[in-house]
Amino acid sequence: ARKRTGITHDGLTLPRGRASVTATVEMNLSAGVAGKPTSLAPDLSYGVTDALTVSLLSSTFALTGFRGGAGRGLCLNGTDGGCAGVYDNAGIEGLYALATGPTSFAANVGLHALDLDGGAIAAKVGAKLRHVVGAVSIATSPSMFVGLTERDTNKESLWIPVLAQYKVAPAVALGLGTGFKGPLDGLADRWEVSFGASGVLTLSPAMNVGASWTFGKILGGADATGVDYRAAHLWFSFSR
Repeated sequence: ARKRTGITHDGLTLPRGRASVTATVEMNLSAGVAGKPTSLAPDLSYGVTDALTVSLLSSTFALTGFRGGAGRGLCLNGTDGGCAGVYDNAGIEGLYALATGPTSFAANVGLHALDLDGGAIAAKVGAKLRHVVGAVSIATSPSMFVGLTERDTNKESLWIPVLAQYKVAPAVALGLGTGFKGPLDGLADRWEVSFGASGVLTLSPAMNVGASWTFGKILGGADATGVDYRAAHLWFSFSR
């Protein structure tokens, strides 16, 4: 049976009737523009059934599966501080479990307003997969975005994040993340690979806090890559 004391390793969706909210502070720490932008991005999820979770999302991680990047959600330092607008990115997604247990798999679809001021809307199609062996878990959430409006700039993109975590203690998990991403148009010249580290502290079965440091494009096909491009995320999650 699905436990209702927290999200367990037996599935990727929330139990029926359970809600989860996550608030993420996203901070750009790239060379020369540290703190620009900084934003607060909320995500809200609800278990419609044990197999189906519906979410209202705004954070970079919820959108792409990557921790690198900043500026989504509510801007905390104004457009002069690097934000695209007062509030950027809002989307709705459905996650449907196809397999549970140590190896869990779910299908993921969504609709996102990637640029609220610019009117860029995209459909998201993807999946989530997680395998747990003892204290180790490996997860990936590949997805593709298809631009529905503003097609001149809002085109298809591919995101393939990978996260490995190790529980060093019952309440502490450390992780390393990487992944491949980029626009399908000109992917051979515009691909990027990220790399970062994260840690999650479980405060109770219903609460956890986490932090990450990520080099968002440490490698890539373009010249503008390397360790100068980095971001930090701090988040708090509560479920009930």
